[in-house]
Amino acid sequence: MIRTGLVIISVVFFFLFFSCKPDHRKRAEADFLKVEQFARNSQPKSAIRLLDSMQVQYASDYGVVGKVLKMKSIIGNRFYQEMIEAANSTMEVLDREIATLEGNFRYTPGEAGRPGVYEHRRQSPQNSWNRTYLKINLNDKGDVWLSSHYYGKEWIDHTSIRVYDRDLYVLSDTIPLGDVWNRKVEDLGDRWEIIEFREGTDAGIMAFIADHYERPLKARFNGRKFHYIVMETFDREAIHYGWRLAQLLKERESLRQTIDLYQRELIKVGPLSEGVDSVNSN
Repeated sequence: MIRTGLVIISVVFFFLFFSCKPDHRKRAEADFLKVEQFARNSQPKSAIRLLDSMQVQYASDYGVVGKVLKMKSIIGNRFYQEMIEAANSTMEVLDREIATLEGNFRYTPGEAGRPGVYEHRRQSPQNSWNRTYLKINLNDKGDVWLSSHYYGKEWIDHTSIRVYDRDLYVLSDTIPLGDVWNRKVEDLGDRWEIIEFREGTDAGIMAFIADHYERPLKARFNGRKFHYIVMETFDREAIHYGWRLAQLLKERESLRQTIDLYQRELIKVGPLSEGVDSVNSN
């Protein structure tokens, strides 16, 4: 009887040991089902986030970790490749539109890692040195800023500008005299004052001109004295097209960074094993 009892206990123990799974394995299986559900519902980011969490949570179970890595490779490869292809398609559209607008500008490549700059052909120093105007400045990263250029025989000491037409107007921030972005130059009786409105200190003037470039906009240079101009049509157009070009360049730069990120993530998940193309593959 004792011998028979020992045999029965041994059989029961064997059955329990080999048929019952640890609690963490049951939790892992439930998590894998969630991953598959995310994948079926076209939620690859959620699936990858859960797999990343599982890789940490079940780090001591090599079997679970192995399956996590396999599923991450399958889902990640498909997701990141699709995102890279979509981003490249968008990039092609942007490049065509940028190329069209670039025809109005001269591009000077940057040196020592600095971004290249664009200058509208009608606003170069060579053909604008003796006039008062507003200029758009931009680089190939999409950074854009406005500058006011005063030319005359006497100082007006301007520190801000107002752009307007009838009841519409925008007033810039004040850039005080002596500021690094408020410069003055004198040569043989000619005087120049240049303010660069960096980091949004134009207070929306560029966008205002870009939106209303077909109107006869005027500008008032505010300082110790006032100076008024009617903006030239080509200056309004330069700001209109430069503003649009800057938005496209910024979008392209952001897209490049996104593609670079996806490519790095693609490397992390590793190459897809030959013949494996489904999260249900064994």
